[in-house]
Amino acid sequence: MSIIWILVIIAVAAAPLVSALPTEAQRYEARIRDHAMQSGLLVKLATPPDVPARFRMRCDCNLVAYRLRRATPDPLFTESVLAVKSDSRWVSVPLEKDLADLMPTVPDGAYIAELSEFTVTLYWDEKGDTEAVDCVASALRSFLNYRGFE
Repeated sequence: MSIIWILVIIAVAAAPLVSALPTEAQRYEARIRDHAMQSGLLVKLATPPDVPARFRMRCDCNLVAYRLRRATPDPLFTESVLAVKSDSRWVSVPLEKDLADLMPTVPDGAYIAELSEFTVTLYWDEKGDTEAVDCVASALRSFLNYRGFE
């Protein structure tokens, strides 16, 4: 009988420790974000920029900002320039110019691209593996050469 009480006490003591272990989803996020940081990207849990409703951006998910810092600030960007994935195609904001030829291959979960003076950013739902992170990194590096989405 005393063995049962000892096992109960051990179980009660170990329960908080077991509940503090990361879940499979948390381990996946950590692995993806670690790979992104090793690739030179900044991962930020930032609120995506406001996109006008007319762009019909269909994303009910949480987007994570993957950023690449510019080596030197680009003074051409007095304010941020956006491109969004609207109805499965990339378009510029606010002119709605089709960017199919301009946009590099990015993972399906990417919905917003932003160019600013100090960074280039891709807002992504983090669905995919390390190869998808490599696609995001490649896209961000190509964005460094863009002077806008027009």
